[in-house]
Amino acid sequence: MKESKDLKAGILAIGTELLMGQTVNTNAAHLSRKLNEIGIGVYYHFTVGDNPTRMAAQFKQLLDTCDIVITTGGLGPTQDDITKEVVAQALNLEMVFDAHSMERIESRFRQFNRPMTENNKRQAFFPEGAIILDNDTGTAPACILALENPERHIVILPGPPREMKWIYETYIDTYLKNLTLTQMVSKYLSVYDLGESATEEALLDLIDKQTDPTLATYAGDGKTLVRVTSFDRDQEAAQRKVESVISEIKTRIGTYIVSDCGEDIDAVVARMLIEKNITISFVESCTGGKLVESIVRHSGASKVVDRGIVTYSNQAKMDEVGVSEDTLKTYGAVSHETCYEMVKGLCEKTGSEVGVSVTGVAGPTGGTDEKPVGLVYIGLKVGSKMMTFENHFTGDRNVIQDRTVSKALKMLYDSILSIEKSVEIEK
Repeated sequence: MKESKDLKAGILAIGTELLMGQTVNTNAAHLSRKLNEIGIGVYYHFTVGDNPTRMAAQFKQLLDTCDIVITTGGLGPTQDDITKEVVAQALNLEMVFDAHSMERIESRFRQFNRPMTENNKRQAFFPEGAIILDNDTGTAPACILALENPERHIVILPGPPREMKWIYETYIDTYLKNLTLTQMVSKYLSVYDLGESATEEALLDLIDKQTDPTLATYAGDGKTLVRVTSFDRDQEAAQRKVESVISEIKTRIGTYIVSDCGEDIDAVVARMLIEKNITISFVESCTGGKLVESIVRHSGASKVVDRGIVTYSNQAKMDEVGVSEDTLKTYGAVSHETCYEMVKGLCEKTGSEVGVSVTGVAGPTGGTDEKPVGLVYIGLKVGSKMMTFENHFTGDRNVIQDRTVSKALKMLYDSILSIEKSVEIEK
């Protein structure tokens, strides 16, 4: 038995359809997340077609370097479903018939009132010594092989994601946890409005001297994730170590952190609005409704979101939220002044406690030297306070729109926190 952080795992996804792009390999991502949650490091992802020579070569490579090898796919009834046979041959094991599995397969076909073809019997054969795992979601049973010298654990799973996930949760998770001596505690901090490089720079000394806990940063979807992970035989001790490092991180970049469990900012803001019963409305030009959609996708939003108005044309800005024609002629649709009048008129119309306005140039056309693509104004009205902010974003049209939404949500998050602090001071 090893420390969990010393266990190395490799995932071998089998299926020509994966290599041809007909099927997306979601299994590898799901398994990697699950293995990391229990402190087992995934070192390799291999994908191979239904070719026995190449399958054997990749399997042997993983077996030479990993403590745990997990295969997905190739357990069906057809001639190209040969995973168990390839594994058995690589390990010099015989294939053995399992009557229990055969009985379950036959029962499943009777249950669906379908005739069972002869080739389905192949699914009831396994490498000798295998621990056979019933599959309640499909016809193909899975299995585990535990080797002693050297110690290796081979997990053979079906390819359909629904079946793979069910078998993993039902059998594999507990089996793998029993291989480890240590507990892992891991938290993901969601950082917004601070890029990955700037985040790393702020934490560089912690990253450079890391032992336990370990730190890592990841960029994606408008946010930076900071992962803090500790291993210990005592889970509470691991938790304390993680919290200690997180406390230090928050002293450095706390204003940019919106969640300590990896949540996206739209989920955080939606929950804050709902829990505090803060009414809100939106008026959007260049984002075309993406901002309000980011909130109303969450259950319970109807309690606090009054409306979202898309005012793409100048006429719409005048008709819907009362922007003056003189303002539009003098300053243009993309300006502090127009953005200000948009949010002011919005809140006068709706009576919402909080209002948000957006106007800008999302591109790729429409930009000028004075007002280039990526220039976006975001307006906020919180209580009696009204503000507008100028932003410059880069990227294509969708990226600029998405970055605008993320920025507006971060401003909302900060504003809601300021409301909380004001209430606390008043108390």
